[in-house]
Amino acid sequence: MSGDINQSDCGDFPDIDRWHSLPLDVHKWSDHPEIKALTDRLYVTTGIDGLDKSGNRKPKKTSKGMLRVLIIDLYVNWLLDPAMAIGFSKNKNSYKVKSRYNQVHVSEKIIKVEQRLHEAGYLDEKPFSKDRTGSGRSYTTRIRPSQALRDEFRKITADLYDIDFHVDEELIILQTKFVDEDGDKRQVKLPYEDTDYTNRIRAQLKAYNDLLTQTFIDIPSLEEPYVRRRIEKGRRSGQEQLISIGPDNKKVHRVFNGSNADNFQKGGRFYGGWWLQIPKELRKSIYINDKPTVEVDYKALHPNLLLTSPVHDPYDVGDIILPEMGWSLRQQRDAVKSLVLMAINATSAAKAFSAFRADKKSGDPAKSLKNTQLQHLLDAFTDKYPELKDQLNTGQALYLMNLDSQIANVVLDYFTQQNIPVLCIHDSFIIQHDKETELKRVLHDASVQIATKGIEQDSKSNSRTIRTMIQGNIKGFEEKQVYQLKLPTQITATKQYDLRKSKYYRWLEVSCRESHVE
Repeated sequence: MSGDINQSDCGDFPDIDRWHSLPLDVHKWSDHPEIKALTDRLYVTTGIDGLDKSGNRKPKKTSKGMLRVLIIDLYVNWLLDPAMAIGFSKNKNSYKVKSRYNQVHVSEKIIKVEQRLHEAGYLDEKPFSKDRTGSGRSYTTRIRPSQALRDEFRKITADLYDIDFHVDEELIILQTKFVDEDGDKRQVKLPYEDTDYTNRIRAQLKAYNDLLTQTFIDIPSLEEPYVRRRIEKGRRSGQEQLISIGPDNKKVHRVFNGSNADNFQKGGRFYGGWWLQIPKELRKSIYINDKPTVEVDYKALHPNLLLTSPVHDPYDVGDIILPEMGWSLRQQRDAVKSLVLMAINATSAAKAFSAFRADKKSGDPAKSLKNTQLQHLLDAFTDKYPELKDQLNTGQALYLMNLDSQIANVVLDYFTQQNIPVLCIHDSFIIQHDKETELKRVLHDASVQIATKGIEQDSKSNSRTIRTMIQGNIKGFEEKQVYQLKLPTQITATKQYDLRKSKYYRWLEVSCRESHVE
């Protein structure tokens, strides 16, 4: 087995944790001979072959095909985190074969496939739970490879590079929020009819993802092929989350919000790549194609999109507004920033204040701020920028996200056409260090094109500045002049990074050779 994680069971294997799970992903596929052989064997020994009817009219995805989909998803999860479970719905309505979001034609028959695997002893299950008191919520079944299936997986040498991820997966998602019968906020994907616009941005995004597939993106200082992140909020608060930085977690999609009636004018941001999921302080350590990077972002993008004339730092309101908090000017600025962003998103001041407090960690004094205190902070901001007073607490965020997603699309499409990979974190972009100047130029041009105004930028990187003397046939440097040169700080690579890099380039060489043969 060639995975990067030691898969041996040490002691008692942990019980299935309902919260330590991912939903079933039907868009993985592999033609690796060992995976095919395991599928063929289980297809017969578990009786799943009896689910496929004989005759001329065969479904687009047979039970054997759905078995392979299930085996591959279980195998990938096991490679990355053996304790990870899969959320598996046994509701037939979850498998609509004609849905835009199920182009791989997995039907409700997969429920019977899972059942026979479980009955044959290859799956452990935590049954679905339906709360009947009205005070809780319901949960789908959780499944995980049993000891028998884990033993089979250990015989397989397939690696993540032997798996095709996101096969026929929709890249342009339209979703809306609703409150379910248990009072929980949920999101549901909506069907929609394609237009020239959706076809164009999907084609642009496909080209971008093709470029990412051909790009090695990693963090040299990491021994493990994932980032460990502590969960700060929710039911799993305090637990550790593993975020894969491998080929399974690079695909980018766009999410629009609202309904068809909104005509794709709400949301539209780019999601999916692992660089959006890791702590921001780690982003400076990302290498692209084994080269150090720089991150450039727009300064205060949403307030500056609303302002007639963009300013350098709108969150700095000057004097201390709440002396009882004992804040420095920097701490007050951070609180104002958080509050303003909440107010841009909220539909009322009360909701903005509530969201501000909910966003603060336990123990943060700002969590106990009263509405009157937060109103004083907000008033200080609107006194400085009166043109924004009527624009706050009116639910502007989704429209502003649409604007920033259009700007991002211009940037990504430009660099994709130049065959230069760039990573997007909403209003922030990561690129190879030597491309910083070009990125800044394109960011300026994109904001002017979409928002009709240039917005200041800021850059962050692991770099050092050296002073040198320059003289030559350059205006201003006819005589020797002191010049400050910013150079990237090289990160010492781990042996595991070098192994991941060599594995990637071997895969790329084989992949390119096979594509030329075709």
